[in-house]
Amino acid sequence: MAFDGRINIIEIDDDSRTVIFDLYRRKKISGTKLGPILGLSELSTPFKIACEMAGLYPGDKTNKYMEAGNILEPKIRSYVRKNADRMLPSLLGIPEGTPIVIEEPVEKELCGYDHFHNNKLFGGLVDGYVAYGGKRMAILEIKTSHDKSKWLDENGNVSIIPPSYMMQAGLYAELSDLDAIIFAVGFLEDADYDRPAFWVPTPENTYLVKVDKPDMKEPMAYAEQWYRDYIESGETPAWTDRDADVVKYLKAYKPDNKKRR
Repeated sequence: MAFDGRINIIEIDDDSRTVIFDLYRRKKISGTKLGPILGLSELSTPFKIACEMAGLYPGDKTNKYMEAGNILEPKIRSYVRKNADRMLPSLLGIPEGTPIVIEEPVEKELCGYDHFHNNKLFGGLVDGYVAYGGKRMAILEIKTSHDKSKWLDENGNVSIIPPSYMMQAGLYAELSDLDAIIFAVGFLEDADYDRPAFWVPTPENTYLVKVDKPDMKEPMAYAEQWYRDYIESGETPAWTDRDADVVKYLKAYKPDNKKRR
């Protein structure tokens, strides 16, 4: 039988809306967790992330949007590679004809699902690097989306990066000691999610956006303190109405199966 992290729950306090727990093992703050910790995610919350990092909640089940993203990441990276010499020089401010390399990330199974073993608290998996002149110059961050409007500026151009994604890529740029990020974003129609393997990147549905790395000092300092306050202390932040499904999952654990204390 697979290990059920809910065995480490000590108490679920409805008055404070928190969960007290034993920490089974330490998990690092990845780029996908940083945005929710900062309260910048529409899809997750600080409470949910705390439960995931404490091993109490296994994470949401894979849905069609996640599956499409996983399937299309290598396809979009290949598209960027094939068109790098045409699309990237103007974005990066380098001369036309500069040889550009799109570097594949180390496979997650080969790196223990973390590309940043030299950092004890922060980690995660990059989608690739942009290199020229013999060295890495930018993070490559690949996204898929079905809501193009969130990426459009006032002129209708794809240039706005959702805050949670900016924090994710900013963390990886900081950990990689790089100052630039290239976002490669593929926009899918609803029907594409039923057959994502048949979706093909084109100039009409795939865009590249270059941004400077944001100042990560304050966000990372906040996340580090958040980690101490909640994960290391063994008590989650308070849940909200958005966390109803997670709380329901935690409370469904049968007390008779809990470990003795």
